[in-house]
Amino acid sequence: MPIALHALMVATLTIPAVPAAMTPQDCTVGDFTARTQADLVKIKVLEAGPHALAGIRLASAKGTVDSSARPYKSIASGLHAGGAGARHAAPGRGGPDEKQLVAFDAAGLATAGAGKSTAHATWDNSYRCGASGPLTRAATMLGGLSVLDSGMTAGNHRTSLLRIGPTGSAQSATDLIPLGNGRIGVRSGAGVALGDISLLAGTPQEVSIKVVTQPTLEVVAGGDRHRVDYRPAVLRVTAAGQPVQVLKDSGATVSLGLLGGVGQGAPAALEARISLGEVRESRAGRQVQAEAATLRVEVKAGMTHLLDLALGQLSVAACAPATASASAGKPRPRKEPRPASVSSPSASPSASPSASEPTADPVPVSEPSVPSSGTGGGDLALTGSDVSIFGFAGAGLILAGLISLLLTRRRRPN
Repeated sequence: MPIALHALMVATLTIPAVPAAMTPQDCTVGDFTARTQADLVKIKVLEAGPHALAGIRLASAKGTVDSSARPYKSIASGLHAGGAGARHAAPGRGGPDEKQLVAFDAAGLATAGAGKSTAHATWDNSYRCGASGPLTRAATMLGGLSVLDSGMTAGNHRTSLLRIGPTGSAQSATDLIPLGNGRIGVRSGAGVALGDISLLAGTPQEVSIKVVTQPTLEVVAGGDRHRVDYRPAVLRVTAAGQPVQVLKDSGATVSLGLLGGVGQGAPAALEARISLGEVRESRAGRQVQAEAATLRVEVKAGMTHLLDLALGQLSVAACAPATASASAGKPRPRKEPRPASVSSPSASPSASPSASEPTADPVPVSEPSVPSSGTGGGDLALTGSDVSIFGFAGAGLILAGLISLLLTRRRRPN
């Protein structure tokens, strides 16, 4: 594992799990919630119109917090496809939980290298009394990923439609943070660390994407003051060994003819579209939520999608305590209703903070299932969120053969 990526995962997961302050346990600042999820890859393969023949999420890092939940108030999960990976809940046994993930081949559609997942949840009764501190930490790392690499060749070289590597990871975290003047905020954040990305690697038509800056998304809920902070990825794109464009702003896009030129020229046999996603946010009362598909890669043959995937699918949400300040020492009744669960934010692109509140390390959304007592290392990370992936493996092989045929024809002299 590269030193920089290892340091990022360690920094995310080793923040001291000790509350910043201790106060009497007969007080309350009201109920609060947080949800976060980062997916290294959210992939749809063989998409035709509104129907996707296969769809999976790979390398997810999740956290969910509900101060009124029973028996667990804080749950962290570092998961791969199908739910294999680390899980930890609090109150409960000490953590963190750590699992080794084995390499897998999803019927020729996607192949991932061995990896690792870690999860740590924290809870202290003082969190109901105005204390601040960490709630969840999760991370999942894979040793590279390739898509549609079964049977694809270019000349005498084996290739794949898309490769990511040598490693990639997703991280998430949630916290209670002090906002000043005795106010307490709920922070939820997500981020990914992407390796180099290539399309048709090793061919004359190879497209390379270098990730210069990794993407992060964070929200802070603090009473009537909320903050959304999105840092998009910065990408350097090259095609056939030549620089094409640097993408650095949300919504920036470049189209490339994989088998027929670059830019707005004649139609290509295969066309790739690379774009930076925009953040979508929603604010209502004590709640704030946001999501972004930080990097989208599409490969099309005519009007048909061969590949449509998001790298760095980030989703975060937080609901501030009904009373966002520490108790004076007397018990306070809970404020109802209980904070609502996360839903898709409305489409209102924005990336600028709304208040001068503290920032910190980034931290991602669907609610993980309650962990059991745990399993041994080496969990098999095999099935995806859409089990039909295996039913359409044959279609994936056909596409691989079709792309190889196009590449071969492209290389023949006239």
